[in-house]
Amino acid sequence: AAPADLAFYFVHWLTDLSGAEGYPLAGAEKFVLKFPTSVLQAMLWSIPYLQRLTSSTETEVVETYLRARFETAIPNTPYPDGGEAIAILRLVVMAQGRGNLVLQAFKELPHTARNTLAAECARTG
Repeated sequence: AAPADLAFYFVHWLTDLSGAEGYPLAGAEKFVLKFPTSVLQAMLWSIPYLQRLTSSTETEVVETYLRARFETAIPNTPYPDGGEAIAILRLVVMAQGRGNLVLQAFKELPHTARNTLAAECARTG
């Protein structure tokens, strides 16, 4: 996709979301009143990574994005590696501010549960 196309798709998605529950003369009420600010900030924060889709594979973009979000969620923590890395990265990002708790909880899971999460997160990522 061309860079302009990616920007268009993203803006289209945002406007579609904002108009999901439009009311006459009330504007984008759902987007303004019901949409969490932290989620909007995370979406806007992702734009520079989405723009990389023009020159990188989807997998490269997602891994770069997850690593950057991990770094902001749990600063000064080494990146995970090995077969569980993607699961840990994804779970920390999904925790929305509680990444350190998720990381600790993941480490305390039984080995079989960690393997299942690792397989599922890699498969559905």
